[in-house]
Amino acid sequence: MENCGERKEGGVYDRRLDSVVAAADCGSFSKAAKQLGVSTPALAKRIETFEGEYGIELFSRTRRGVFLTPAGASVVEDARAIMRMSEDVLRRAREQEAFGGTTVRLGISAACPAHAALAAWPRIHEADPSLHLELVPIGDIYDDELGVVANLGGSVDIIEVSDVSAAACEKLWGGVCRIETIVAEGVSSVTLLPRRPSSAAARFVALLENVSPQE
Repeated sequence: MENCGERKEGGVYDRRLDSVVAAADCGSFSKAAKQLGVSTPALAKRIETFEGEYGIELFSRTRRGVFLTPAGASVVEDARAIMRMSEDVLRRAREQEAFGGTTVRLGISAACPAHAALAAWPRIHEADPSLHLELVPIGDIYDDELGVVANLGGSVDIIEVSDVSAAACEKLWGGVCRIETIVAEGVSSVTLLPRRPSSAAARFVALLENVSPQE
């Protein structure tokens, strides 16, 4: 069970999900209402209208509290993902506003450590101080169910692949992303980008190959 602590309502999703998740975390409509700063009847009404609108029962109501039904547990699990995604959407929008759309999100993992990109970053930033770099942990790029590569452009702009040839990358992902071979820091590697990369991502890749190592 998640922590029944302070929670803020809001986001680009059905806000009734805040009430549903809070009630699931707290096991009580009254505690969830207090957490969200609303009255208990108002919170109960939100949940009841959600249940009625979609024809599903989310909670079993008892004198000991409220408990998720199997359908409710499924909704809450997906709701948490939706809420996290909403936070990412708003964060990226604020970054776009703050930095003029010049933040590049570089996906990194144990299999994709992005050595060349990270080593070259100081010189890239020196060449174009308007660029900002954000490191984003990613899952297994070879797991189709995770869809890390297929969803490039969502939470990640660029992935650097150093242990697979460009030809192999074309076979794996040629239909879902843009693949470019670069030589940076004296090492040949492959960058994976969305089919329509942001101007900042395209600028980053161009500089990645063109900046010269310091003597």
